[in-house]
Amino acid sequence: MRITGDQCEILDSFIVKRINDNDEFLRFVDSFRNVRNENLVDYLKGDAFEDDRTGNVACYIVFDLNNEILCYFSIRCGTLYSEFKELELFQKHKRLKFELQEISEKIGDNSELKEIVSLKEKEVAEYRKRIEDLLGRKDFPTPHKRVEKSYPAIELSHFCVNQDYIEKWNNLGFGAKNRMGATLFWHVIVKKIEEIRGIVGCEYLYLFAADSTPDRHLVGHYMNRMDFHNDSSMLTLQPIYDSKCEFLCNRIEDLITNRDYFYDHFNDIDEI
Repeated sequence: MRITGDQCEILDSFIVKRINDNDEFLRFVDSFRNVRNENLVDYLKGDAFEDDRTGNVACYIVFDLNNEILCYFSIRCGTLYSEFKELELFQKHKRLKFELQEISEKIGDNSELKEIVSLKEKEVAEYRKRIEDLLGRKDFPTPHKRVEKSYPAIELSHFCVNQDYIEKWNNLGFGAKNRMGATLFWHVIVKKIEEIRGIVGCEYLYLFAADSTPDRHLVGHYMNRMDFHNDSSMLTLQPIYDSKCEFLCNRIEDLITNRDYFYDHFNDIDEI
């Protein structure tokens, strides 16, 4: 059953503010807790204010009408890409040039080596021609990474709920399946991403899920409740501090569509 007007009114009453909008927010975040994600709590109480102030990230806090924090999240621009399908052409061309150089240094008067060099030179030329045809230009090599296609994207770099608000959330009259984190993701974060897409082109939302649990509970939660996917065809630059995290993403258009599904089934009781 679809979300009711009263339930929408509750969700719409929550206030979304940038972390530097008010100097008092520093005091409010001091009581923020989440024992399962202490590194995210440390970020909120530490670097978040400076990162937001300098524009490195946009960090948002979600408050209720009593100035109690439900969650915070931060987003920043990013790029996804699919690997160049013809990457092996570049790799083969590089190997052949290296082999040709090694043989040329030893050639002397050796007729057999001269013949090998001649064949290698032809092979190098053939690969170079294929690459130039593929690129459609003559300025190879290039210092830039060649990819098949790039996709404008937004990274959800931090997302954490306030553990101390969960009991109040459970008393708001929502179904058991409508957990605070997932509900705020669909109602607040996807809305914010949609607003950004109205200003600048962006196609994907992605994140790095830090999950050390044996059953991959957090990753499963992102995939099952927030419709993220582990898409091996999509690649991005992964910072060293995210090296043990799992990359997940989805198309923003699909998230907006699936938000409607979330609202349509908000009061279903067959799934917990």
